[in-house]
Amino acid sequence: MSLVRVTRPVMDARSNRVVSHDIVHLESDGLRLQGVLVTPAGFSGPRPAVVMSHGWSGAVNHRVLPLADLLARAGYVSLALDHRGFGGSEGVRGRSEPAEQARDVSAAARWLAGRDDVDGTAIGVLGASFGGAIAIASAARDDFLRACVAIVPVGDGERWLSGLHGDAWAGLRTRAEADPAARVELPSMMPMPDTEPARAEAELMRQAQPAGYPLENALLAAAFSPESESAAIAPRALCVIATEDDSVVPVEQAKRVHAAAGEPKELHLLPQGDHGGPLGPLVETTAEIVLAFFDRHLAGVRA
Repeated sequence: MSLVRVTRPVMDARSNRVVSHDIVHLESDGLRLQGVLVTPAGFSGPRPAVVMSHGWSGAVNHRVLPLADLLARAGYVSLALDHRGFGGSEGVRGRSEPAEQARDVSAAARWLAGRDDVDGTAIGVLGASFGGAIAIASAARDDFLRACVAIVPVGDGERWLSGLHGDAWAGLRTRAEADPAARVELPSMMPMPDTEPARAEAELMRQAQPAGYPLENALLAAAFSPESESAAIAPRALCVIATEDDSVVPVEQAKRVHAAAGEPKELHLLPQGDHGGPLGPLVETTAEIVLAFFDRHLAGVRA
């Protein structure tokens, strides 16, 4: 049930379509979750809709909102969700448990299906980075979700974290097993390149979770392998988007997710853009890929 709504119109200079951002609330496992509902104006009838899942940092909606705006201007309703424990949602702060987050996506999809402006038979899921992994698992576990887009996704948590940390991974795992509730800054679990954008990202993470993240998240991520679940999405469609130069989640993760999945499936490799490019400078390219995919598999109508 929606408890709070605050509308902020956004104008697209190219189409003159108004896009509304509404703060909404729903329940998942008895917890009150918050999200930003992005809706289009100027379309008639129920619209296809997309649940959007944020990444591991939980520096939530600003990441996906530019893409949600572009989808809305093409006629799609989007719900950028704060998973439990992140943003405005209830739950243990900063705890990222994949099975719980997949249930949050399913709850959000059913909440969308209850809206008069949404076609309940045409709801998909989209996520980026760790949110891409959650999108894959959500679609694999819940056929209510009719199509899935995973952008720069983690495919296997153990392989991802051991690759990022190298020889230091064994020590981090031992530390997490000894004190899973201990709080650390996210770069302690997810090393980032020494660049100005990465330093800005780290500061954003500190602002999003000033108390830090539980070390348990590393263990939960290591035990999570959406790559092994991706085949269960078929015969519903999967679209994987990645960058060849990703320094945070290597492109091989996306390639292996795609290889393990059944048909229909798509793999789009952008030659550059690093980890943040598809939702940053390359967001319009991403939107064109996503819209073409959802138009085929969610029966979207772009007018």
